[in-house]
Amino acid sequence: MGLIKKLIFIVIFVLVAILVFIAVQSTIGNYDYSQSTNLTSQSANSAVYIQNGVTGVVTINDPFLHRTTKIDVIYDPLDTGSGFIINKNGYIITALHVVGDLDSLNKQTLRKMNSNDVNRYVERAAVKGYISEYNPELSTEMAANISTSPNKINSNITTDILIQKNLIAVQSSKQLIKVNLPGTQSTPLNATLVDTGNPSADEDIALLKIDTSVTNLHALAVNSKRPVIFQGLHIYGYPGLDNAANSFTNPSVIKPESSSGLLSSEVFKNGTNADTFDINSIYENFANWFMLIAYPDTTNNNGNNTLYYGTTAATTQGYSGGPVVDSHNNVLGIMIFSIESNNVFKQQIRFTSSLFLSSQYIIQICKKNHILIKVVNS
Repeated sequence: MGLIKKLIFIVIFVLVAILVFIAVQSTIGNYDYSQSTNLTSQSANSAVYIQNGVTGVVTINDPFLHRTTKIDVIYDPLDTGSGFIINKNGYIITALHVVGDLDSLNKQTLRKMNSNDVNRYVERAAVKGYISEYNPELSTEMAANISTSPNKINSNITTDILIQKNLIAVQSSKQLIKVNLPGTQSTPLNATLVDTGNPSADEDIALLKIDTSVTNLHALAVNSKRPVIFQGLHIYGYPGLDNAANSFTNPSVIKPESSSGLLSSEVFKNGTNADTFDINSIYENFANWFMLIAYPDTTNNNGNNTLYYGTTAATTQGYSGGPVVDSHNNVLGIMIFSIESNNVFKQQIRFTSSLFLSSQYIIQICKKNHILIKVVNS
């Protein structure tokens, strides 16, 4: 299709979009969000706060102080997110990237942590602690032997140099996932990573099991029915706690928040959106959106692609892994990430503020691991 034809289609789509957008705004305005008051108690009691970290013991040989020091890394938090109880025996669903390898995530790659990853994070934590407590000049001293400017060297680079010079050794290391239940629970619970989705297929889901004797856990039911365009939904999670390393010591801040909106789109293959926003992307955005409205029961999924949904509900970092629920408090999917843009035009033309993974992957991973959950189709 030529550029002129695409421009004509865009003009038509824009005109229709304005009319539909007015209708959507009217729908949003008339949507009874007060019903969420009835959902808050159950959903909030099921949404959990998750912290992914490492623990271990490391020995560091300081060539400048001529001493070998053992550093106990009691717990070093790497990242935080949300999750929700799916089975009253302590099984929890979250996003894989919440409990996965943070370095890989920064490179937009989904991967769970292996032993080498855990060692790397424990080494970094130990070096940071050693510099703070024993030798504040270690990074500068190390920089003197390399071409890097002393102002640019940090504890991670210092760690790499120590590794290269065989001056650091990991005695023990372990990934340690902590979960804090909502309410008055003040002590975080340790969690075991039971299983994950397929990272290469962008199945951003993980199944956890918490070590707890609590018997009155509130498990959410999962809706297996495919949601429809403009369907109302609610998202629960823990925003603003990503850098709160000591948040577990203050249970008053461990409180889930919620965001409401409408289902706006379907996304296949992965949950990422390209930064480029040219004529082709505008055309495809509108074309896919109106096709979804006109043919809600069709899909371009070939059976191998991973299904995400878009929603107008605005979320922030920290909501990842939290439950996306319908008006009956049944789970529609797992919150993955928010779409942010400083460009006003992009904000206006994009009907999606957040993306979440379809609930079908929750059903799959629980069935695979023989975890009993409540599934509804309504």
